[in-house]
Amino acid sequence: MKRTVSIICALALLTLPLAAAPAKSKPAKQSNPATIRLSGVPADGPMGLGLFLGQPIGVTFELDLGPASWLDTKAAWNFAEGQGGYSILLQANYEYAFPGMLVIETASFTPFFGVGAFFNLYDGGFGLGARVPGGVAYRFSNAPFELFIEAGLDIPMFPAFGVGASGGLGVRYRF
Repeated sequence: MKRTVSIICALALLTLPLAAAPAKSKPAKQSNPATIRLSGVPADGPMGLGLFLGQPIGVTFELDLGPASWLDTKAAWNFAEGQGGYSILLQANYEYAFPGMLVIETASFTPFFGVGAFFNLYDGGFGLGARVPGGVAYRFSNAPFELFIEAGLDIPMFPAFGVGASGGLGVRYRF
């Protein structure tokens, strides 16, 4: 838990000084208004589908809602928990991005933070809770792919209150 909080704080501290000197960008091309623009280059499409490796391991789907926001969902499952048990986890997050904040040479890495919820169905019942995710995304300019790293603070609220963490590395195909 301390390690996750430290990583989130370090990412936040690293990105704050970059806000003072925004990167110069080229004029934007016309594209779908719901497509996030990174360094003036639109992503290949307003949706992405891919894999998330970490906690949880599963599939991820993203839908761009505007120039700097998106809806991110994840579905994960584990049919080998305990002695023949199972677990199905669904997450949904609204995430706000800061395009152009972190530019290294010509590569634009986009920090993001958000708020969301999760639902966990397992052999002993179910759980509900809130999430506070954050991370950094990179969309390739010459290929329809996106890489991202995410860490989240998980707050189970039902059946019992608690605090946890999740996160990992993901890749999505943009269409």
